[in-house]
Amino acid sequence: MAKYPKVRPISLLVQCANLISTYKSLIDECRVKKGALVCIMRITPSSNSDTYRVKISYKLSLKNGEFYPQVWLLSPQMQKREGKYPKHIYVTRADAQGNQCLCLFYPGYSEWNRNMLISSSFVPWISAWLNTYEYWLITGEWHYAESPHGGYK
Repeated sequence: MAKYPKVRPISLLVQCANLISTYKSLIDECRVKKGALVCIMRITPSSNSDTYRVKISYKLSLKNGEFYPQVWLLSPQMQKREGKYPKHIYVTRADAQGNQCLCLFYPGYSEWNRNMLISSSFVPWISAWLNTYEYWLITGEWHYAESPHGGYK
């Protein structure tokens, strides 16, 4: 039986360079420091949408089992509908400023792997999430595939 070599994950520097080359005019900051990629960028999901400022953070370490990118909505501040945030956020991962961490996919389904480019997978997922969020604010319905999730506030 042939053994296949283990594929190394895409490095943080390559991820950062690819984000900059793909979205250069939308990026406010993209850097790798202390083993973490941090990218702050602006996303406008559709021609009728607001422009959102988000922060993407990614580490290749397997500490705490979080070896996938995470994203926080920086501005405009996330709104509630009928007193509740959308259930598709990680309520326990809000940052010190109260910015909400978006739930873009269900890790248990293995939709993300460390050999994927953030620019061609994760950023489009952010855009789709924001577009769905805007529709949810208007209608109260989440018109996007849902995964298992816990309670929400």
